[in-house]
Amino acid sequence: MVGWDSHFVDMVMDALIRNEIVDMGADPDFVEFVMSWHGVIGATSVDFTVEKESPAHQKKIKRWTQRDFGAQWKFYWQVILNECWRARRKMVLQRGLFRMEPHAPMLDRRRQSEAKWNAIFDLRTYFIKIDARPHMKLLATLFFPNQLEDTFAREWQGWKEWFTNEKGAERLERLERFYKHHHARILDTLRTGIPFYEKWASASPVGPSGVRNLNS
Repeated sequence: MVGWDSHFVDMVMDALIRNEIVDMGADPDFVEFVMSWHGVIGATSVDFTVEKESPAHQKKIKRWTQRDFGAQWKFYWQVILNECWRARRKMVLQRGLFRMEPHAPMLDRRRQSEAKWNAIFDLRTYFIKIDARPHMKLLATLFFPNQLEDTFAREWQGWKEWFTNEKGAERLERLERFYKHHHARILDTLRTGIPFYEKWASASPVGPSGVRNLNS
């Protein structure tokens, strides 16, 4: 994942790409938002344990275990210590401009590109909605500028199965609703690189994916 760089968007979304998006009737700011939402732009990773394995957090979980399991709590507490925390130590917390969530370590090479392909899937759905075409050449230029278009097309065929059970229209609707409701804030986040959930932590609830709740 890449760290935030205000010049990165300008580099990817150059004038030609922006004009092509505008010419089809789409919103280039929404395209940048989708890329940021999935962590293609402005995402960093930190150890999950930094957030969730502090002594205070462990004491809280221990109290909950005592409360929930009664006389058997010590057995379950050992399970938590030996298994749950062991798994958490292998996880990382991915911080993006609009999301913050834990992820397991990448298990195979293919999943390392999952963020890009999630963004491609949603933008492909968006372009079809706007212009009745997926604009795969534009997506290839936007996400893999140094890759041959034929290579991109073959990789997409390999990823189509990954999205078989995904409801593209519903995913896009959630993103569009979030974008419309928080348009000014989103543009400011894209401009400044300050994560949405940090700058607007005291604002009203933000809707999909519990962005505010993740900061509580």
